[in-house]
Amino acid sequence: MPQQGQRGPGRPRDADMEARVYDAVLEVYWETSWRGFTFDAVARRAKVGRSALYRRWDTKEALLVQALEARSPLSTPIDTGSVRGDLLELSAQLDRGYTELAGLVSLRVTLDAMVNPDLLSHLTDTLNQSRLVTARNIVERAVERGELPAGTSTTLLLELVTGAVLTHALFSQAHAGPVKPNGPAHSVLIVDTVLRSMA
Repeated sequence: MPQQGQRGPGRPRDADMEARVYDAVLEVYWETSWRGFTFDAVARRAKVGRSALYRRWDTKEALLVQALEARSPLSTPIDTGSVRGDLLELSAQLDRGYTELAGLVSLRVTLDAMVNPDLLSHLTDTLNQSRLVTARNIVERAVERGELPAGTSTTLLLELVTGAVLTHALFSQAHAGPVKPNGPAHSVLIVDTVLRSMA
């Protein structure tokens, strides 16, 4: 966990600094990836002194971890009462998340972790854990209600849903302009296809 710096006597706390730093972390990482991600670059983008960053975060790894944990599109608890409703909500959450910079940066970090596993594997584990827990709960409830067969693979179900949503986000990055969410109709198509395959 990052260490919180102490205020000097008489110096007012910059209440907006953390938000500016998190924004800067995402922007710098998206533009430069791991190799160009430095305290200097983040400090310049956030318009804060480099010493202010060092007082709060010991390393750039800790800074990146906290920024993404604070901003990434981690799935919130889902329980709509049916497996179809749950998966539609999961798809919608992921869809919204991958259209935002934090979601796209989390994808880039995942790729960089393949090259720098010692530095970034903890972060990818943290980001993935929330989605896995959400999917596991969805599957367990669906099996109890008889909507999915016993032994349904949580990992496979999550891969099928997230893979379809992620493909849209990745291919959309090849075009100019902001990425737009797929919308409800696409989520319905994904979920109904997945449920037919898992039945």
